[in-house]
Amino acid sequence: MAHQPSGFSRLRWKRSHLDCFLSSVLFLLLADYVDNAANRYYGVFTVYGTGDTILQTFHAHLGPLDGNRRWHVECLDGEAMVGIGDLVDDFQKMAQVWCKFMFPNKPPTNGLYPYYPNCFVRNYTTQYHCYMAKDHDVSINTFITGIYDDDFQFWTFRLGQDNSQPYKCCKTPLGYYIDYFSCYYMPTKDIYGEYYDHTSMFLVFCATDHVMTGLGKKINAWGRDYHVDWIQCCRVGVGIPPRIYRPPQHTYTYDSYANHSYPNKPSGQYAAQYQGRNLGAQMMPRGFLGSERKDHHHNQLSAVS
Repeated sequence: MAHQPSGFSRLRWKRSHLDCFLSSVLFLLLADYVDNAANRYYGVFTVYGTGDTILQTFHAHLGPLDGNRRWHVECLDGEAMVGIGDLVDDFQKMAQVWCKFMFPNKPPTNGLYPYYPNCFVRNYTTQYHCYMAKDHDVSINTFITGIYDDDFQFWTFRLGQDNSQPYKCCKTPLGYYIDYFSCYYMPTKDIYGEYYDHTSMFLVFCATDHVMTGLGKKINAWGRDYHVDWIQCCRVGVGIPPRIYRPPQHTYTYDSYANHSYPNKPSGQYAAQYQGRNLGAQMMPRGFLGSERKDHHHNQLSAVS
C-alpha cells in the first residue's frame, strides 16, 4: 500500500503548489503588462506592419553609459513622435512614447545615426514648441523625435530637480512640411481635471497624419504641482508647402470647453489635401485649437508667415 502523507504534510504540499500557482499567475500578469506597454497600443490590437514603435521610458540604473551622449528615448529612422502615455501617476512622469513611421519617401540611413540631419534641443519646462519665431528658418517644419531625462522614470513634477526636460526637434525630410493651419492641442486631462493615464492603452495621441510639434509641462491649477499638460499636434503635408498664414489665436485654459473643440476647417490652399470625410468637426474627436498662451520666452506660433 502506498504511503499516505500525514495531514500536516498534505497541508504543506497544498501550500507549496498554491505558491507555485500564484507565482506563475504573477509572472504572466507582469509579462502581459510589459508586452502591452512595449508592443501594443489600445491594449487589444497588435501592431502589424504599420510602422509603429512603442517605447518604454524606464531605464534601470540610469540606463546605459552612452545615455550621456545619446537620447534615452528616440524614434527610429523615418518615425515621428505622435503620442505619450502614463500608467497611474497623472502625467507626473512619462512612462511611454508612441512613434509612428511618417516619412516613407525619406531616403533611409540604413541604421546609421543620426536619423535626421537637422535637429536641435528644446526644454518642455519652459519652451513648449519646436517652432521659434525668432529662429524661423531653423525651426520651421520641425517635429519631435526624442526625449531625455537623467533619472530612471522621466519624472516631471519635482521643482528644481526636474526643471531640465530636454526634447529633440528635427526638420521634416525633403518633400514634406508641417501644415501649421491644422495644429491643435491634445490635453492630458479632461475638463474636470481627470488625467488620461492608463495602464494598457494610449489616450493622449495625435490624429492620423499628425505629429507632435509641441510638448508642455504646467503647474496644475488645483494641486499646484507639475504635470505634463498637453501635446501639440500638426498635420504632415506632402509636396511643395503652400504659403503659410498666421494661425488663429486661442487661449489654452484648464476650465475652457475649448479643450474639446475641433480643429479649423482647412483653408482653400490646404483643403485639396484633405479627404472630404476629414473636414471640420469630423476630423478629430477631441483636442484643442490654435496657439497656446505665451510661454516664458515668446509665442512660438504667432509669427509663422
